[in-house]
Amino acid sequence: MKLRYKISTWVVLALVGSLLCGGSVWLWLAGICAGKLLIRLLLTIALAIAVYILAYALIIGAILWVLIS
Repeated sequence: MKLRYKISTWVVLALVGSLLCGGSVWLWLAGICAGKLLIRLLLTIALAIAVYILAYALIIGAILWVLIS
């Protein structure tokens, strides 16, 4: 998707939110961008934790496999 269309989509969402609930368009646009950033950050942290747990499970499993065989 082109950057121009992405920006226009976010601006339309901010305008709709501003019209429905009141408030500044710029405040809504900043809130949308901050929410998007926060969701990406949380998903990145969750992925990092999952990879960390899987890596340690693989290490422990390998050690147990070597000890058992």
